[in-house]
Amino acid sequence: MDRASVMVSAPSHLGLRGLTKRYGSFVAVDGLSLDVAKGEMVAFLGPSGCGKTTSLRMIAGLTPASAGEIVVGGRELSGVKAHQRDIGVVFQNYALFPHMTVAENIAFGLEMRRCSRAERTQRVAEALRLVHLEGLDKRKPAELSGGQQQRVALARALVIRPSILLLDEPLSNLDAKLREEMRNEIRDIQQRLGITAIFVTHDQGEALAMCDKVAVLNQGRLDQVGTPEDLYERPATPFVASFVGRGNWFEGDACGARVELPWGTLAVARPCTGRARLMVRPHRIRIEPQRLQPPAAGSDGEWNTLLGTVERVVYAGDLVQYEVRVGAGAGANAAVTVERSTGAQREPVAVGMPVSLSFLAADTLVFGNGG
Repeated sequence: MDRASVMVSAPSHLGLRGLTKRYGSFVAVDGLSLDVAKGEMVAFLGPSGCGKTTSLRMIAGLTPASAGEIVVGGRELSGVKAHQRDIGVVFQNYALFPHMTVAENIAFGLEMRRCSRAERTQRVAEALRLVHLEGLDKRKPAELSGGQQQRVALARALVIRPSILLLDEPLSNLDAKLREEMRNEIRDIQQRLGITAIFVTHDQGEALAMCDKVAVLNQGRLDQVGTPEDLYERPATPFVASFVGRGNWFEGDACGARVELPWGTLAVARPCTGRARLMVRPHRIRIEPQRLQPPAAGSDGEWNTLLGTVERVVYAGDLVQYEVRVGAGAGANAAVTVERSTGAQREPVAVGMPVSLSFLAADTLVFGNGG
């Protein structure tokens, strides 16, 4: 499948048209085209160096584009200075002024827009209530926790009532528990205000949990854009399949609905020919003490069954992860990872135990000719 570019489900409020950034011969962002509807929150997801922060900075006007257009509410922004773009930005390091109080930091953008003192006072008070920082207006950033500093940065971006909110890895400096709390709070505020937002992250869990759509970038190009479910269940490329969620990968020769591997044959739901790569999500695999009869085909489709031996068991809180060796002989075996809930009422599985692994042909994603 070709790389996706634009997916439109509602009138575009933010439109990117062939957005490109070059540094000499290096292309950091390569022809990015995307539509974001009003009130939608879209994640720019990808590994370090894929172009997501560069794209955000071009939208904000902090980095000039080499080519392409940025359109907000029907207005093309080429040549428009950053402070005239009606865009709020929350940076990864918060970028608070250490010599200013919380209230002064929040009011800074309003002062640049020459708002009256009375209006500044009113809007700062509203922003403090919005992010639950009432009573902390006179503190300096050094007197705040990391989560409180993050809230100040968010309030400063929102107080100008921007048309677009840009968030560049805003949770990366927080501990795990606070990250979860703040991602829920940011999402709640964004939905309550109905503001259009771009959320840059390399954390696929954040992207899937927070955003209406996710745009996956790979080496400066857009691989796929869609809902979290689209990307997880129907990835368009091997890169998207591997970056969004966990998977077991196999390679073999496909002929129709069967793929021959060095250690067995797997059924697939989408016919394919030639060399193919297969991927199965760990949580889609059943694991149980070894038995010879595979599950019977039924209304849910055909099952694949593999026999193997448990090599490792990892307790991960809400999940138990099993590493199972299937097949036999040098070069003719594979390690398969299986995940199941710790609350699942099934027979216990231990290291060294022979097991059966079963998964539906429909859950075996195929990447290859015709796949």
